[in-house]
Amino acid sequence: MTDEPRRARAVFVLHGGGGAGAQQGEAEALIGDDGLTVGPVGIAFLDADTLRAADYRIELDLWPDGQLVLTQLGRRFDSFTRELRRVRNQARVAGLLAHGITIPETFPGALLGPAAPHPADLQVYDTHLTIVPEDADPWQLPLGALTAVGTQEDPPAVVLESGSTRTIFGQLARRRDECHRMVTQRLARQATLLAQITGQPGFADGVGIARGRVRGFDRLVERYTARERVECAAALLAAATDEPRVGFVQLLDPDAEGLRSPSALPEHWTSFLLVPVGELTVLEILAGPGAATYVFRDAIDTVNYDLQNLHFRRAALALTPQQAELTPANPHRLTLRRLEPLKRLRTSMTARLIHDENWADALKRVLRSNPAQS
Repeated sequence: MTDEPRRARAVFVLHGGGGAGAQQGEAEALIGDDGLTVGPVGIAFLDADTLRAADYRIELDLWPDGQLVLTQLGRRFDSFTRELRRVRNQARVAGLLAHGITIPETFPGALLGPAAPHPADLQVYDTHLTIVPEDADPWQLPLGALTAVGTQEDPPAVVLESGSTRTIFGQLARRRDECHRMVTQRLARQATLLAQITGQPGFADGVGIARGRVRGFDRLVERYTARERVECAAALLAAATDEPRVGFVQLLDPDAEGLRSPSALPEHWTSFLLVPVGELTVLEILAGPGAATYVFRDAIDTVNYDLQNLHFRRAALALTPQQAELTPANPHRLTLRRLEPLKRLRTSMTARLIHDENWADALKRVLRSNPAQS
């Protein structure tokens, strides 16, 4: 049967948190797309923060507290463990917003560094790369954040540079050059598309470019601002206390229907402004989704970096404090617990302004509350 790797008879022990006694027994363990069940026990992969497997024993450390141990899987141990690790890791890719809207090309290999190689997969999407370590949290490397992509010979590996950060991915066997070629081709494709959109080089997916580096900044903003956002953009640009930035990003959470700019954008792409106002940085989506205006009390470089590492996904940003409570029923709980860019953005966010008839007055109140503007 095709689902045999997902089933195995096992002895289980569930250690509860807070001093609760253990629950134990013997039953069939079944791997689902979102979690694992064994007898009366069910756990979600979003809560399985650590997986260890050795000596015919599987241990899953659970959030917020607890541990599930499986033993006596017999001949099914290896195949069951491989499938459990694969499905758990992929569920956590989505839970940490490192997934895309297309199926990635996957390269099994290892992260290389000063310590021993760490087995991992490299998932190549049209928009970003996702590193999926065997037993650690996955993370996203946006293509727009890559500053260099190269290879090394000893040991053979693909070298990914993003600012001062280097990720060395090796043990690709004969697929190293294929991996390198695929990443560089997708980078080149993005660069060509953005040059066509803007009429100039230098733009990258998710990166805001300062006014002084953009030829015809005002005209470019005008061309890619939906009529519903023209007054909003003008108000923000008038309030700027330093160079505003314009950019383009390929959204991974596009709306079914969006706001159209005078010059058409490719599918799923949108334009945005980042505007520094004193100690604040304001994000305005100019076309595409009917998104709110987000105001952060943080430096513009930090805000742009964190937004890019979310690929400008906004659903978790839009949660109210009540909606963001870390409960076992919250579908965003893994993202809210462990995704550092999101945590920084939510901590620094001072306002989320809905585009209604009160938007202009709400913006004035927020900017007046900025000490640098008083």
